[in-house]
Amino acid sequence: MLSATWPLLFAGIFPMYGFVVLVLAGSRIPLDVLISDLPTSVKIAGGVLMVYVVVNFAIALRLLQGAHAEEPIYVARLFTGHALFFYAASAALGYQIDRVRRGLLDLSGGPRDDALEQAPLPAPLSRSVVLQTRLTPAECAARLARTPGLRGAATPDLFRMDLARSQSSLVYAVGRFEGESPTFIRLLVTFKRFYLVLIGSTVLILPLVAWMMSGVQFPWQGVLFVILFGGGGNIVYGIVQMRRLERQIRRATESQLAAIG
Repeated sequence: MLSATWPLLFAGIFPMYGFVVLVLAGSRIPLDVLISDLPTSVKIAGGVLMVYVVVNFAIALRLLQGAHAEEPIYVARLFTGHALFFYAASAALGYQIDRVRRGLLDLSGGPRDDALEQAPLPAPLSRSVVLQTRLTPAECAARLARTPGLRGAATPDLFRMDLARSQSSLVYAVGRFEGESPTFIRLLVTFKRFYLVLIGSTVLILPLVAWMMSGVQFPWQGVLFVILFGGGGNIVYGIVQMRRLERQIRRATESQLAAIG
């Protein structure tokens, strides 16, 4: 039964998940906000399902190289894990998009991670600077709130911002105002936890993937290179975003680096 129906199940992924992707691209809804607002149980289940997909695919691929070569049930097993993951992802993201459209999920509050803000990540995953401006905290907050390239919340006490024009802003900034005339801004720009977990889990699973594919006539070295390149590339991309976000904040607040610690 499964061997006969898996092509239909697999083909059904494309219109469903493709529709969700198109909606996200058209609405500019930040993906990390949608996922971070999901219940913890759903996020844990998604992580377990992702690991299952990788392990299931690797095991099925090994079996197809041996005595079970070309058996329909193992061919089906190659793809059913992917189908489960993408159907689940489509359902979760679609649910969150519907909440946004009904006003049940607020996207204007800006990202927030108290743990990362209290104990910043080491460089280059975070950057702490002190800025100085002639503007008052209230003026800075007003300018940050209406800057087109920024998204988040700002008050005369503090602000949290990320990049508004990026579908996936890997980083965000938190700043606290001190004094007035001049005003000092203690700024922290850091990677978001969601993307660090995603990149880190990808790297950690590499040894498992390599071991499972070691006996398969398959260019797994190339696959590992692509994954490693993707992980390293995302870190570099995030660092570039950190610099861009800092520049936009400095431009909006008309600030420059201060000569204090």
